[in-house]
Amino acid sequence: MSSYPRWKYFLVLLVLLASIIYSLPNLYHSKPAIEIGIEDVNVSEIIKTLSHPKDAIIYKDNKITLLFDNTESQLLSYDKLRKTNLLSSYSLTSYIDLPDWLRSINAYPMYLGLDLKGGVHFLLQVDKDNIEKNLLREIESDVKSILIENKHRYMAFTKTDNKVEIKFSIDKPIESIISIINNQIPNLDINKKTEKDFVVLHITPSTELINNDIKSALAKNLTILRSRVDELGVSQPILQKQGQDRIIIQLPGLQDSTRAKGILGSTATLEFRLTKGTQEDWYNSKINGVPTVNSSSLYKMRDDTPILLSRKVIVGGADIKGANSGFDADTNSPAVFVNLSDYGASKMLDTTNKNIGNRMAVVFVEKNKSEVINVAVIREAFSKRFQITGLNMDEAQDLSILLRSGALSAPMEIVEERTVGPSLGESNILAGKNSMYFGLFLVALFMLIYYRLFGFIANIALIANIVIIVAILSLFQATLTLSGIAGIVLTVGMAVDANVLIFERIREEIVNGSSPNASIYSGYQKAFSTISDANITTLIAAIALLTIGTGAVKGFAITLVIGILSSMFTSIVGTRALVSLIYEKRNSRSLSI
Repeated sequence: MSSYPRWKYFLVLLVLLASIIYSLPNLYHSKPAIEIGIEDVNVSEIIKTLSHPKDAIIYKDNKITLLFDNTESQLLSYDKLRKTNLLSSYSLTSYIDLPDWLRSINAYPMYLGLDLKGGVHFLLQVDKDNIEKNLLREIESDVKSILIENKHRYMAFTKTDNKVEIKFSIDKPIESIISIINNQIPNLDINKKTEKDFVVLHITPSTELINNDIKSALAKNLTILRSRVDELGVSQPILQKQGQDRIIIQLPGLQDSTRAKGILGSTATLEFRLTKGTQEDWYNSKINGVPTVNSSSLYKMRDDTPILLSRKVIVGGADIKGANSGFDADTNSPAVFVNLSDYGASKMLDTTNKNIGNRMAVVFVEKNKSEVINVAVIREAFSKRFQITGLNMDEAQDLSILLRSGALSAPMEIVEERTVGPSLGESNILAGKNSMYFGLFLVALFMLIYYRLFGFIANIALIANIVIIVAILSLFQATLTLSGIAGIVLTVGMAVDANVLIFERIREEIVNGSSPNASIYSGYQKAFSTISDANITTLIAAIALLTIGTGAVKGFAITLVIGILSSMFTSIVGTRALVSLIYEKRNSRSLSI
């Protein structure tokens, strides 16, 4: 019988050393912080405004980070900054003062989930009614175009809330018309109703067409929401679909939930329109309830002043390709700097060039609400880049985020909101740690009493297993949740189970009269197939949970998959290396088992 291969000793040492190093960042505690872009900062004014100590300010990576002792002082300073014009961009975050040598090898602590760190949970649902209305509007326009193109005259064309109705004279080729419509617009439900002198077609979108539109809108909204969450500066957010029409958003560590809710659920965009008429026309239109100037629509400004705007939109949200918040160079008031697409810039240049001296309004549009936020006289022609004023700092920042990420393709309603406070997260961490420590202690005590020295070896492997799990979670920046801690506790039991199978096989070999070294060799060989079969079947189930599971289920599955793989390594390779190191070279006549 050959001794244990040296390369396996080297492998075990390498894995343990790497695991210890990548687990170390989790020993460092994070502090509440406010992160600020260095180009936006007047440090002396910030220190004066917040009365912030200089030793709690970190300059690194073109950013300035203000550290705080607790979340209360962090939020208080954040509110002070929001009420000033000192900064254009800043965000709530946390900071861990890791040594540079750990940062150089990308060793960072694992992320903590919502239930451990605190934060907010949102469940958003797509507005199906809005999708169906928009779909019906498109069908109306497309069907009209088809009929005009094919020179099929109709007696009446009406659209209700749920269908399009078209009335034809009885002598029209109805079947041919239905065939043409179906060929060009598939997945429509078309019902024919024949009267004495005419035929009425009832056109509605099919269930398949509606579901496809909902699916498409959900996918687009998910992409847009990811962009908006990135702008909020939340570390390791969770965004995933739930069912056919819902999206789950979890933002660990986020404390400003009101702002997040406003940004995530907003469908806001901008429209640029020329004004119509005089102020007298505006007030007369308000009194009459209808526009008194042709080709105009009645709007309201922020102070409830009426205004008439052209029905023609110069540039809309689709033409906006970028936006940043800042301050007007002349007035030092908050502003949003807008960048247009080439097509939008061309339209804006043409319009402003022809309307110098006239006024242009900026309309804030969200769902069914429209509000004029700015009216300015066109002094000179402009095109690609310009600024919008008339907003406070918070509004300017939020609007720039919405414009950068784009408007949602379909409105979404927040149907569930849940907030987990930092203190509750800390109590969950404590409860999870205590349960793991208690379980580990009882298992280790049993192994030590029942299997003596071999039990001690199993306990070392057990601790190594936990270190490896933490290291892998940290290395891949995975998120640890309360259910994930439950997965770790489960793998502790599974790791011990593997060792129990091995040790019992060794005992059987000793009873059968085999030598200690032969018993060790045979015990590990015979137990391997049983251990691998049991772990592989569990691994298949865990991967299935990881693939299709969401939320707490997925958090449990992540640690379970990692735990199964690491426990097989420590139980089969790790303990074998230790046992061989202790017994094979000594040629012992008995085993402490």
